Amino acid sequence: MSKKQPIRVFLDPETHSRHLIQAGTNGLTSSALSERLIEYGLAQLERGDKAPLEALSRAASPAPNANEA
Repeated sequence: MSKKQPIRVFLDPETHSRHLIQAGTNGLTSSALSERLIEYGLAQLERGDKAPLEALSRAASPAPNANEA
């Protein structure tokens, strides 16, 4: 088994709180919950299920400096 690689994710405060609550509720560390959610999401994408991305793109805020010319 190869060494796991770290990633860095930025969450808004509300999402971060929800994440920590779900980790604790399910007896997981924040990292373990993140790993499982990422694996699940990747499996969905690999099956061709793009619904989570479509929902996310509708809710996503504009990129920083998107209005600058």
